[in-house]
Amino acid sequence: MMFVKTKMIEDIIRKTKLYMKAGYPVHFVGPSGVGKTSLALHIASQMNRPVTIIRGHHELSNKDLLGFQNGITKKETIDNYIHSVYKHEQVIKPNWVEGQLIQAVKYGHVVIYDEFSRSLPETNNIFLALLEEKVLPLYGKEKDSFIPCHPDFSIIFTSNPDEYAGTFHAPDALFDRLITISLDTCNTDDEIKILHKKTGIKQDEAEEVVRLVSKLRSHGKGFCPSLRVSLMIATIAQKADIPIKATNIQYQALCQDVLMRPVKQIFPQLNRKAVQELILKELLG
Repeated sequence: MMFVKTKMIEDIIRKTKLYMKAGYPVHFVGPSGVGKTSLALHIASQMNRPVTIIRGHHELSNKDLLGFQNGITKKETIDNYIHSVYKHEQVIKPNWVEGQLIQAVKYGHVVIYDEFSRSLPETNNIFLALLEEKVLPLYGKEKDSFIPCHPDFSIIFTSNPDEYAGTFHAPDALFDRLITISLDTCNTDDEIKILHKKTGIKQDEAEEVVRLVSKLRSHGKGFCPSLRVSLMIATIAQKADIPIKATNIQYQALCQDVLMRPVKQIFPQLNRKAVQELILKELLG
């Protein structure tokens, strides 16, 4: 995976490694498309440990993370070798299906818990004992009711801000145990550098894409349209051999298609035609 390092990103990587080495989990928070997951994957790949990825969603449960009992295994032994002696032995053993966290905790993986605020708060409560007491409780298992945490175990959380649709406010007690680093935006120069390095477009072409996206972004709040949208435009233009020029009809159509949804988020009152006209106006302006 190509990862473009800017001065800001290099500083975040340095601090994150320092905090994780000291035994603290790190939490990247920022708008969609800013690069939280890519950054977490990049850092995890440098830790020389196996990596486990957990995707947060509202149906994620303790069963998914810890495991659950799935039926039983029955074993019968009948011994009638001696005619006058009859032996019958039956052993019933519950089948335990391991959850996503089990191997990670046992063997010291780096866990990336992506979009963890999309999971229900009661699901995320399991991390309180894991981070504070360094044990993973196994609810519903009669034997081995907890697993001690491997000393190399570490975790990176990522999330969108609370105001995003589909997110839940995680327990405050959990946030108290995390070092939260905001990834709100990258500056224009960094965004140009990322587009140029990741997609192979020329410097002046990257500047043209960022010019348009930045102008549209200035109409709203936060980081919409996102860096992901800029990368989408640059990648398609490069692979489809579309000249990145404001007067090129193919490029105009590409920008209108890719930018339609994020611009509509900024201006929900506008219809599709009005959004297309706004994008074209900013493109040619």
